[in-house]
Amino acid sequence: MKSKINTSGIAKRWVPGEDDRVWLMHYSGLTRKQTDRALDGLWRLIVSRPRTKIVGFGVFRWTPWRKRIPTGEFVETWRLAFKPSRYVKKYNGEKHR
Repeated sequence: MKSKINTSGIAKRWVPGEDDRVWLMHYSGLTRKQTDRALDGLWRLIVSRPRTKIVGFGVFRWTPWRKRIPTGEFVETWRLAFKPSRYVKKYNGEKHR
């Protein structure tokens, strides 16, 4: 399997019916341009490394994906997995012991 992650086939489209950006803009109070810039920065960070940890939020990790598709052939690619932080509810800047 290739060690470099290929994200060239991932299309970034903005469709209000399928996208939660509208909710994010409403909840955060940011404009559409500010929201797009923040999400673009997050996307560039996630794509640039195999594992991205954001303390108090979660971990994004690229993992290999090997499966058989309906034509019968095996496909090897990458998938993006997200694991929420276990400290999300009580995180206030540091872990309390």
